[in-house]
Amino acid sequence: MTHAHFIAGDWGTSNLRLYLCRIDGDKPVELLETRFGPGISEIQGDFEDKFFNLAQDWIDQHGAMPVVLSGMVGSNIGWKEAPYLHCPVAADDIAAGRIAFEARGLEFSILAGLRTTNPLGLPDVMRGEELQMLGWLRINQHRDHDRRLFCLPGTHNKWAFIDGDQLHTFLTAFTGELFALLRKNSILISDDSAIAFSQNAFMDGVKAVESLNGAHIVHSLFSVRSRQVVGEMAATDGLSYLSGQIAAADIHGALQLFEDVRRITVIGEPTLTEQYKIVLEHLGHEATCCNPEEIAVSGFEAIYRALY
Repeated sequence: MTHAHFIAGDWGTSNLRLYLCRIDGDKPVELLETRFGPGISEIQGDFEDKFFNLAQDWIDQHGAMPVVLSGMVGSNIGWKEAPYLHCPVAADDIAAGRIAFEARGLEFSILAGLRTTNPLGLPDVMRGEELQMLGWLRINQHRDHDRRLFCLPGTHNKWAFIDGDQLHTFLTAFTGELFALLRKNSILISDDSAIAFSQNAFMDGVKAVESLNGAHIVHSLFSVRSRQVVGEMAATDGLSYLSGQIAAADIHGALQLFEDVRRITVIGEPTLTEQYKIVLEHLGHEATCCNPEEIAVSGFEAIYRALY
């Protein structure tokens, strides 16, 4: 394979990230440039125009090239609906499940989402996060992949179980959105202006969940309010304390459901992944954090090589 260019895009509900990538033989993909645009929820059906407004000068410079898109762009509110694939899946399965079409002389591939019956026996779905795990597998293709748990903290945190080169099942936790709802629409937070993270308050929240002894997080959440009222905690520490409770409840629950997996890879926004790493290591688990952009681009590389 001689050198070639392609465009990859993570097009989610809130944001679009486009990557101009260069492939040169068997060398790792080279990320040349990143651009940002509006998410699916902000677009009134003009997906084609939005894409070409961002990418046209790349095309003018390098010529026609393939485009691989993932995320909510393939949902029923996106550009083209790509049906869900049933787990377990590998990179070749995801590539084969794409929706392919042409627009303005370019070949587009929109990747299918994934669906599973999660460890609770409930239906679960994802769109986009699978590229992160495929990227990790490609970067670490010479390592032992046997039985690894991935944690992708965010608005809807994903826990995904990998065995070998296949994603077997996953679980969604309603973490980031729950935090935002409680922050904005409950009596728990009296000072929403605080932006400084307090690790001490965060770990106090973690310990509050650890002390539940079989009770549920709903029985400890009110302490975000009560500790401020009785003077045990400053109002400015409320957000960090709440974050610690939600992260700990998420992690404790997931580790019970995936109890035989000890190695955990955390992929996401640096501040949030570091918080999860702190809790996981506090609980005695081996946790490593990864650069989400590097991992995502490597995932797109896996799909590009499978297709072209």
